[in-house]
Amino acid sequence: MKIHHLGIVVTNVAETLQSLGLEETAIRETVYDPFQKNKLHFIYLKENDLWLELVEPTDETASTHKFAKKFGMGLHHLGMESKNLELSEKKYENQKGAFILGRYKIEVNSFGGKIRTLFIAIKGLILEFVQVENNG
Repeated sequence: MKIHHLGIVVTNVAETLQSLGLEETAIRETVYDPFQKNKLHFIYLKENDLWLELVEPTDETASTHKFAKKFGMGLHHLGMESKNLELSEKKYENQKGAFILGRYKIEVNSFGGKIRTLFIAIKGLILEFVQVENNG
């Protein structure tokens, strides 16, 4: 499995960027997710071949609101590349302590366009599997 990105929940984007030693210009794209009610800020770390996804809840109904309220800023999930979400899900269906948190579709140009995601929690670890939709 290849780690695609790190999902970091933030309450203050500027403060987070400063903590990471990054400038605001490092943000390649910002997307609003209307289903989870989060603003998603994408940063590519070329030297690590890794994306950072800064997840900023927009209100109290956002999927990350409780996490943000408790921690302010923190690692929320590991984003994993997947060529087939159904197979990724099948790998965890019988694992003790694993359960599905949600499935989403969103367009993220930085990730290749239309993507589907699958969030799975395994005890205290959240994995987000990311599959780019085949547009051809």
